[in-house]
Amino acid sequence: MTRHIAAAAMALVSAIALLSSPIHAAPVSNGITLGQLETAFIGNCPPATVGEAITCADALPFINNAINKYGLTTRGQRAAYIATMAYEGAYLKYDFNIVVRSQGTRSILPATSLRIFVDANKDIQQIWSSYPQIDNNLIAMTLVDNKKDFEPGAWWVKAGPGCANAAALLSDSPQSFQDWERTCIYGGVDTIDARTTIYQTVYNALT
Repeated sequence: MTRHIAAAAMALVSAIALLSSPIHAAPVSNGITLGQLETAFIGNCPPATVGEAITCADALPFINNAINKYGLTTRGQRAAYIATMAYEGAYLKYDFNIVVRSQGTRSILPATSLRIFVDANKDIQQIWSSYPQIDNNLIAMTLVDNKKDFEPGAWWVKAGPGCANAAALLSDSPQSFQDWERTCIYGGVDTIDARTTIYQTVYNALT
């Protein structure tokens, strides 16, 4: 009898200890892995972080931060974001258009698009003490200097003008990407095949 009471008491103590202990959820993947990014870039990761170029390893935290911050929850949305950076910035080699310096960040967005991004995001606006009086031609440089260059392209995937519906339908279908491309990025019919090929490669890498 005493033995059973002691056992019951021990069980009660264990249960109380369990309830009072912090419960840790299983780790959840909220981004992509370095291996996935390297596979997506098919050997094109820059070998060093120098000048405008950034290695895939150094870029990964910025990419994952942007993916999470702007809610790119589907494989297709993440693939569209990364594929656009790959095409526009030559696989993370460039942060600016080599001719038009006002066009930049990792997705090489024009100044007008970057202004739309800034106007839509209050935390980004705080970079400028003079906002909304800012020089649109210097937005790209300012975002790069403040290490926000991975963010505009991620935001644009879903929130850019005309992007939401097409972004929701992004899938393994090349047509889904082309529909998004035509209504959201306006990359032009002369580049859409090359962009689609990159998208498919990136999509397949994000397994």
